[in-house]
Amino acid sequence: MQKKSTRVRKEEIVQAALGVVGKRGVRSLTISAIAESAGMSEANIYRHFGGKDDILLAMADFIGTSLVAKAATIAAGSRNPLDKLETIFFLHIALITEHSGIPRFVFSDDIHLSHKNIAERLALRICNYIETLAGVVAAGVAEGELRPGLFPRETALTLLGMIQFTALRWTISSESFEIRQEAENLWQNFKELVS
Repeated sequence: MQKKSTRVRKEEIVQAALGVVGKRGVRSLTISAIAESAGMSEANIYRHFGGKDDILLAMADFIGTSLVAKAATIAAGSRNPLDKLETIFFLHIALITEHSGIPRFVFSDDIHLSHKNIAERLALRICNYIETLAGVVAAGVAEGELRPGLFPRETALTLLGMIQFTALRWTISSESFEIRQEAENLWQNFKELVS
């Protein structure tokens, strides 16, 4: 059996931690629970992370890379602004669908109140995400693809609000509705409003 690299092991641990948070919430996130979810020993977890706080930071970084960095790459591409917004919107929905621990982590008071450094890191990533979306909206208005008079930042916040509120409803209802279908309906409505 081939030994996995440190990078792969760390990714597996972060994925396992998100799985625990998705099923049981942030308060249930222990090294023991992560080890069980990842199918490895607690000692192996400690070989890659100094403790739970390091894993929480890695989770925040995973969210930033998976969403904010990819959105910036899409925004810098050559497609038209509305297509960019749609791609980013559905990327965000797909990430939530794949990792239900993400909204539970981002919305957690345990993170906001007990881990100020992580909350600040998440807040910075969210600000960067809003700026990216606002830049795409501004380009859409300038190119005549989006309705004149739209305020880029507020339109970006509206788009993000649709995603976040849908994610919140989905997680607190124990994933009782089809989030992709809901997202498609919301996107069609948003597109009618802005174009």
